[in-house]
Amino acid sequence: MELHLAPYAALTSALERLDYSGKTILITGGGHGMGVDMCRSFAARKSSHIIIVGRNETRIKASAQRLTAEFPATRFTPITADISSKDDVKMLFESFVDSPDVLVNNAGYMPVPEKFQDADLDEWWSGYTTNVFGTVLVTQTYLKHRDTKASNTGPGVIITLNTIASYSFNMPSLSAYGSSKAALARWLEIASHDVPQEVARFISLHPGAVATDMGHKAGIIDTLAVTEAALTGDFTAWLASDEASFLAGRFVWANWDCEQLISRKQEILEENLFRTSLTGVDSSPFV
Repeated sequence: MELHLAPYAALTSALERLDYSGKTILITGGGHGMGVDMCRSFAARKSSHIIIVGRNETRIKASAQRLTAEFPATRFTPITADISSKDDVKMLFESFVDSPDVLVNNAGYMPVPEKFQDADLDEWWSGYTTNVFGTVLVTQTYLKHRDTKASNTGPGVIITLNTIASYSFNMPSLSAYGSSKAALARWLEIASHDVPQEVARFISLHPGAVATDMGHKAGIIDTLAVTEAALTGDFTAWLASDEASFLAGRFVWANWDCEQLISRKQEILEENLFRTSLTGVDSSPFV
């Protein structure tokens, strides 16, 4: 699979085929880093309404103001909420008249990097509180909210940001982050079997090594080939499209070539690619 670190012609062409007019997009962690680039990419595809959720009220309001100036045809609504708070998430969805068409679970937390034997377990567990519980809470509430809205048109789309560190790529001192993301990836695969695709489809996304605050906190970003946040934003917008619906229930990279993915559609479906597995084990007696 050809890899990209910046926007490229085939992805630009794919985005030109999209029109999100009349669509509402909900992006957690949308007020900073690559979340802002996701907002830009959806707005450039004529999304009618983008809801930006974050814990820092000042930051999300400032981001919404800047984005409104760039894309005056799109309404940007900043809402302050902690995704791991049941009360916050309840109030968030109660504020919606209609259910968002796309949910991007972009909010996450990286506990302080330290060797496991030295870790403060309260801080270590905070990775699971946000990355797993918070994401699951928002997603379940979103599904229940959609179930109450007769005005929904088509299935919902749930894109959950993950990381290559959840299944490969050794990351010393990041056991909380890597393992919480691995739990998140496996949850998504199983949950995608519980929810019919005509109701909603789930996709896990590795955004690439984007130079965000979290990437710098990990202490390894300078050793990696850095992905432009604009590419992550554009790929996320494409991933929400019907054209990419064959990737439902799978784990994909923002760096992968979208045209090559489309060309391998039959292979991906028939061979059930891009799912977690335990290599070297014959699972046939159990399936």
